[in-house]
Amino acid sequence: MQAQLSNQQLMSVIETLTAIAKLGIDLHAVMTLVANQVQKLVEAATGAIVELAEGEDMVYRAVSNQADHLLGLRLNRSTSLSGMCIEQRETLYCQDSETDPRVNREACRRVGLRSMAVVPLFYEEEVIGVLKIYSDQVQAFNEADLSLLGLMSELIAAAMYHAIKFSQIQCSTIRICNDNIFPCLFRSSK
Repeated sequence: MQAQLSNQQLMSVIETLTAIAKLGIDLHAVMTLVANQVQKLVEAATGAIVELAEGEDMVYRAVSNQADHLLGLRLNRSTSLSGMCIEQRETLYCQDSETDPRVNREACRRVGLRSMAVVPLFYEEEVIGVLKIYSDQVQAFNEADLSLLGLMSELIAAAMYHAIKFSQIQCSTIRICNDNIFPCLFRSSK
């Protein structure tokens, strides 16, 4: 059962939707916007990150302002909670990184987190990454925070879907134009 979000949180989600619409298909800008909004909306969050699965790694592709220094960080997918989230295809919550056997303690210390929650980012039926919130406090998040995280992950997933589809359509259009126009140009020059 999902926790109730406050009116203020719901208004912030609507404002985020509006901002995403204004950004169009700039996927990196959308991911960064959502990371920043999640950090603002979840009071206990020290930072928010969008991690994408790239081979055997999870790569920090968008971060909130507080986590700028982490952009581009690569972590082994098989030893991270984010990798586990992708495998299990569900939200995971680590209340204390020092006692949770699912997490890479050394990586958590390096990032400066004690608790975190990760929610999968779906593209069609495939999980391609996670949206993560983290805190330097133990047991920082509640059910409402996790519900909000899930909602924001759906915003990113929808934006990713549209950006990828637009890119595919654009490539198809260029290919059709090239196939139809350039042969005509070459024939007319003979």
